[in-house]
Amino acid sequence: MLAFLFAIATPTDEEIFKADAERAFRAYSKMVYKHAFLRTGNVSDAEDILSEVFVRLVKNTEKIKNEVHLKAWLIRATINCSNTYYKRSKRINQVRLTDVDAPEVNSENSVLSAVLALPIHQKTVVYMYYYEGYSVEEIANLCGVARGTVKSRLARARETLKSTLEGVDLDV
Repeated sequence: MLAFLFAIATPTDEEIFKADAERAFRAYSKMVYKHAFLRTGNVSDAEDILSEVFVRLVKNTEKIKNEVHLKAWLIRATINCSNTYYKRSKRINQVRLTDVDAPEVNSENSVLSAVLALPIHQKTVVYMYYYEGYSVEEIANLCGVARGTVKSRLARARETLKSTLEGVDLDV
């Protein structure tokens, strides 16, 4: 009897990870929605962007290499979709806070209102830096801008928020 030896190749991380859109939606839909809402200031627009991002994910699952790449890809896709939204609708500086089912937005939340009033580029870096925990370098890579640009946007956003919230009694 002949014995055959088969070489069993161990799969690489890229082969093991295959983006599963349903799992990705369960894990990252809140993050994408919050980022879209922060950029648009509107629940229905944020929902549209959320849908578009995951439609794009379904079409591009083969491009995703691992979990870290998936999260970065989703953030970048959210930024791109919201930029497309602004170009299409020409609502660059319009922020609507009238939606009753807006996440964590109410008349008492002056910090969130102040962040939503920031220019779009400043809102983006504030969200990614403080909420998502990305470093300046990571934000620069995700947004396709220089590190110095991210630093200056953060500094300007902090200045604006400081002057806006000066004298506001915050419950911390």
